[in-house]
Amino acid sequence: MAGANLSPRQRMIGMMYLVLTALLALNVSKEIINAFVTVNASLEVTNRNFADKNAQTYLAFEQAMTNDAAKAKPYYDRAKVAGTLSDSLIAYIEGIKDEVIIKVEKLDPNTPKDKITAVQDIGKKDDYDTPTTYMNGSENDGRGHKATELRQKLIEYKANMLANLAPKDTARFRSRFEELLNTDDPKVVIDKKRTWEMAVFYHNPTVAVITLLTKFQSDVKIAEAEVISHLLRDIDLGDFKFNALQARVIAPTSYVLLGQEYKADVFLAAFSTTSDPEIFVGAVDTASKSIKGEGRLLEVEGGIGRYVDRPSTEGLKKWGGIIKIKKPDNTYESYPFTAEYIASKPSAVVSLDKMNVLYIGVDNPVSISVPGVANENVTAGISGAGGSLSKAGGASYVAKVAAVGEANISITANLEGKQTPMGTFKYRVKRVPDPVAMIANTKGGNVAKNILLAQTAVIPVMENFDFELFFRVTSFKMTYIPRGKDLIEMDSNNNLITGGMKSALSNARPGDKVYFEYIRAVGPDGTTRQLSAVNFTIQ
Repeated sequence: MAGANLSPRQRMIGMMYLVLTALLALNVSKEIINAFVTVNASLEVTNRNFADKNAQTYLAFEQAMTNDAAKAKPYYDRAKVAGTLSDSLIAYIEGIKDEVIIKVEKLDPNTPKDKITAVQDIGKKDDYDTPTTYMNGSENDGRGHKATELRQKLIEYKANMLANLAPKDTARFRSRFEELLNTDDPKVVIDKKRTWEMAVFYHNPTVAVITLLTKFQSDVKIAEAEVISHLLRDIDLGDFKFNALQARVIAPTSYVLLGQEYKADVFLAAFSTTSDPEIFVGAVDTASKSIKGEGRLLEVEGGIGRYVDRPSTEGLKKWGGIIKIKKPDNTYESYPFTAEYIASKPSAVVSLDKMNVLYIGVDNPVSISVPGVANENVTAGISGAGGSLSKAGGASYVAKVAAVGEANISITANLEGKQTPMGTFKYRVKRVPDPVAMIANTKGGNVAKNILLAQTAVIPVMENFDFELFFRVTSFKMTYIPRGKDLIEMDSNNNLITGGMKSALSNARPGDKVYFEYIRAVGPDGTTRQLSAVNFTIQ
């Protein structure tokens, strides 16, 4: 089976990687850094799937060798070379990944493979400096270090793979290899990244570098899959003798996103590339092995029919049909088949839209969804910390909590009429942090007399906090200490600097001290907080 087109899952992972890489340039939160762990895990699953598919292709070569070794051997030998080249490069890239983790985690260079920290457990996932130094060094063009060595390995791999192919195939695969494993310097220079090495690795965090290296391994596996599948098709399987036939459906993935295409290869094991079967999709009468009503005839090429569907709703999608193959006596035998896939939106679990805790006294936005299940079939509830959960529409919810501690969000999905628990997620519940008192947009220090006299109130400011919420100052004390004179103390029962305070400050001279103390403020959770003092020295 050829791999000329990436599956929806592969395109989704590639798109996620590009989006996350772009977001890194904006200095976004650690959630984006951690999202690379998910992308890397998905790529590793893809790599294992391709390894399994390639193993099946090599088994097909061995079957071809059993049936007609003289005809199959040239193609099998080329396939084995492609596998050796790919395995060598994948192992080399794996070594780079291990070296990056060892350097970031400061492990012993001789640490065994099974003791090297897993990607999800790396302590400094956002370390930019260590991987940049290792991959790019300190040169302006980033060449001369590990990135350049990797680039050369990729160039050599592409050249050796092309040399292993027949001349008729080199033009096609040259463009394909450059698409998968491009090693050219960027045509458009961004942030002075003039070379391939700088554009790919410079100033990327550890987890992004590891993910990118895993993507290179995936691209190598894809290249290997396409080459060996092409070589297998070049063998005239119509000349071989088979004693069993069975319908098969192979799809790159059973999970797709709304708006994406679901593709599957439908064929008979031990099929003939010179005698295409007829493949119909529709409801099957198993007794007569025929399609009920009018079926959909698939286009077939090289014995393989390609089924394409574009789901518009979420959920489990079942489909099937029959494969009709001509027998030696010119009669037809029909083989029914069935298949299914899940259509879902990209989001998979519970995620807090702003942070990883719930705060008392505010509306905490929460997104909740289950892959393959429509939002109206998802139910969520909260327990603990005096919590309540209300639906705001679609996958959006609002969580409210009343007490410090722990809250549990439980999710249930209606699957084929049965309420099925989908998991419980625990979250910490905290008070909203104290605001910082400010006057003249500052927390204290030297101030000009006219600037201080122009101020009207003590303002509580929430520093480095994502929610839009406000505290109300209910009282404070001003202490004015003129040089050589008795101090003056005045109280305010709200946040306003009183007329008496301003009158006293109108006589201030350079060097005099003014303290705004015992500042009390009430927050959205109803609690009263005492804020830090704002102390000034008159300039």
